[in-house]
Amino acid sequence: MSTIEAVVRPLLLPSTATHEDRLLLSAAEHNRAARYRRAADRTAFIAGRAALRRVLAHQLDTQPWRIKFGRDPCPACGSPEHGPPSIVSPHTRLAFSFSRSGNRVLVAVSQTGPVGVDVEIVRPVDVDAMARQRLSPKERTYMARLPPERRQEALWRIWVRKEAVTKASGIGAFVDLTRVHVDPQAFGRVTVSHRWGRRPGMWEVRDVDVGPGVTAALALPDFSRARFGCSASQTDRRTTTAKGNEPPS
Repeated sequence: MSTIEAVVRPLLLPSTATHEDRLLLSAAEHNRAARYRRAADRTAFIAGRAALRRVLAHQLDTQPWRIKFGRDPCPACGSPEHGPPSIVSPHTRLAFSFSRSGNRVLVAVSQTGPVGVDVEIVRPVDVDAMARQRLSPKERTYMARLPPERRQEALWRIWVRKEAVTKASGIGAFVDLTRVHVDPQAFGRVTVSHRWGRRPGMWEVRDVDVGPGVTAALALPDFSRARFGCSASQTDRRTTTAKGNEPPS
């Protein structure tokens, strides 16, 4: 059995987007940024896209502005309209996953197979409502047994694991998350069964430590291994500075 390797890169976005950041984005990305009502959200989107392009450019040995995003066919129905994001140009087999929550970014790249990541800043939510809408029956039972002060953290741990798996499977936006069980009582690495189309049916999901107040997860086929890049206090804006559900644009 072949081994799929991934490089994982956590990033902390700066509070401002530079002129150089803006020059890297496509017209479609600028149009998408303009739809954000809050200036802070627009800044985070622009800085996040610039950071993603720099990470990918380093892996592809190219310039960030040369990268063009598209979509692969949906693994479930074959439609090119809502399949997993991909790199159209330059030609490459590189798979990437990108996740942003506020000023926190997580990028994973793989030359040999699918990958998924998700990062979330932990914030108060209606745990009971989210559990009914997003958790499996076993996960809801687990949550009900926890003391109230532990439920928020547990919910976000479950959430990022589910998101990472469904992104890696290539059909994250169309999955009934109540049917994806991620063993919330286990820490570190868990095995999750989730199949769509030709993608693998078994995934290894790993908790990713990106600092206090933030939770994150990485999903790879269960015969894979990951290599973690250095954390950064801000994005590396050099031109020499991974498949997710946010691009293209």
